[in-house]
Amino acid sequence: MRIVIADPLAYSVPFERALRAALPSADFVRWPDLADGAEYDLLVAWNLPKEMTALPRSLRAIFCFGAGTDQLLDDPRIPPDLPVARLRDQGQAEQLLDYAMLAAFARLLDDVAVRADQQARLWRPPDRQNRTRGSLRTAVLGLGPLGLHVARGLSTAGFPVSAWSRTARRIDGVICLHGDDGLGACVDGADVLVNLLPSMHETKGILSDRLFSRLAPGAYVVNLGRGDHLDEQALRAALDRGRLGAAWLDVFAVEPLPPEHWFWRHDRVRLTPHRAGLPTPQGAAASIAAVATALEQGHGLPDLVRSGKLVEN
Repeated sequence: MRIVIADPLAYSVPFERALRAALPSADFVRWPDLADGAEYDLLVAWNLPKEMTALPRSLRAIFCFGAGTDQLLDDPRIPPDLPVARLRDQGQAEQLLDYAMLAAFARLLDDVAVRADQQARLWRPPDRQNRTRGSLRTAVLGLGPLGLHVARGLSTAGFPVSAWSRTARRIDGVICLHGDDGLGACVDGADVLVNLLPSMHETKGILSDRLFSRLAPGAYVVNLGRGDHLDEQALRAALDRGRLGAAWLDVFAVEPLPPEHWFWRHDRVRLTPHRAGLPTPQGAAASIAAVATALEQGHGLPDLVRSGKLVEN
């Protein structure tokens, strides 16, 4: 099995060790070291490098090294009959849950108001009891493997959780809704909205004024899906008029985020550079090994997002 690794995040020593331990008989080559015209079986990448102008005829599948596969499925360099498998990494899912939990606790403690008072050196005595987790409604959009883990984790932590997906799902401790009618019911009155939807034509711009208006006053919006899910002007208007309390953003329509973008300067925006959930060496190695082993043994590939046509050795 010949495997090309084409993601800088996977060039680390810990990742190489984990991958060689999981697949001791495989041959690994990093993309910058690949010889011209080299043949290989499996390509590991989140984005195809710009310099990768052609894929070899020997390539049997692509493994998406990260959350979300739309950037690969939309790449014209990848034949439509080439299978694409996605990462399944428990460690990555834990990181995304941590991020969602951090935002939920920040809303619970009224982080924006507290930080504003600190900046103003204002000692504001409490005029009401602190909120409890059980009083803070959270809504999760998207119930793929990552969204499922986040919804379950928030519920286990004591937050009431509603979750929405395009098709019906059942999760213990979570109110699951689906379809067009279910979307509004899911977000109605939510104090924290966490988006983990995939990027599709139907989901573009879904984080819009129509959705924001249904949230509880002062709600936090957490975007861990894709930048094209967010109507940026609707978000700015909702933040500026106080309809939303804060936005926690990890993904953006243009990455890297341009230095002149208003996100950088807005006091109600917390942003991170697309790092809320990164692949872990052990989790990614196990997931890649499962795909490579299935290819070698002629079995169906796990975690396919596009089945394509399997090419025999």
